[in-house]
Amino acid sequence: KTEVAKLLEKAGVDYIVLPEIYDIKTDALLVKTICAVVRKATVVLPVGLTKEDCAIAWNAMKNAANARLQVCVPVSPVQMEYFCHKKSSAVLEMIGELVAECTSLCNDVEFVAEDATRSESDFLAAAIEKAVSAGAKTVTLCDTAGTMLPDEFSAFLNGIRLPDDVTL
Repeated sequence: KTEVAKLLEKAGVDYIVLPEIYDIKTDALLVKTICAVVRKATVVLPVGLTKEDCAIAWNAMKNAANARLQVCVPVSPVQMEYFCHKKSSAVLEMIGELVAECTSLCNDVEFVAEDATRSESDFLAAAIEKAVSAGAKTVTLCDTAGTMLPDEFSAFLNGIRLPDDVTL
């Protein structure tokens, strides 16, 4: 995996996204090793759904030349209930807390709205607003279910309405 990261950087890839840390000993060691050899590309590491997960991720990658912490949270009603076991108001609070925690650790934080295409539009706008106000510099919207064709996804993106004080 380290050799693949070196080859990706040699090929001029801007971002190398690593898998979330599940096993602190082996996964964190892999992240540390990759961060030590990657000098130009930004190493992106998803955090879990707790503040402790944010700290674990940051400790593994804090010596990267270019680091980005990625907060991935489901925003559709079905996935919020299934993965987070929370209602929408609690998920909004969690998004704000996780992004703020990551921002306190790292200058580059990305919020990933998983299953965004099946979310309620008002909730999606609120989630994006919460993430940006908490410090996210990048927002990614996902068609996690893979149900949209490119022209449908383009229309979905064009239909997103955010509050006036939030610009993307």
